[in-house]
Amino acid sequence: MAIPEKLIYPRTGDKDTVYLENVIHNPNITVVIHTMYNDFVNDPVLFEKNNVLYHYPVNDDKLVIGKFCSIACGARFLFNSANHSMHS
Repeated sequence: MAIPEKLIYPRTGDKDTVYLENVIHNPNITVVIHTMYNDFVNDPVLFEKNNVLYHYPVNDDKLVIGKFCSIACGARFLFNSANHSMHS
């Protein structure tokens, strides 16, 4: 059973945890059902912006996150375009 499309927060009053499938908008990112993300530092709704790095449409990279995953605060997904030093 899929999570209702508009349901973002799994628990009343908990704004640190989201159903990830309902906050992703990039068509190259697939989140299978019942995956949750917790971020107590940043807004978890901004997962795509804060945690998926160097994911440019021109490369046609895909990210698939499986079902029933729990992703912790600070997890980052890096893509092929990050083929340079992160520090100067």
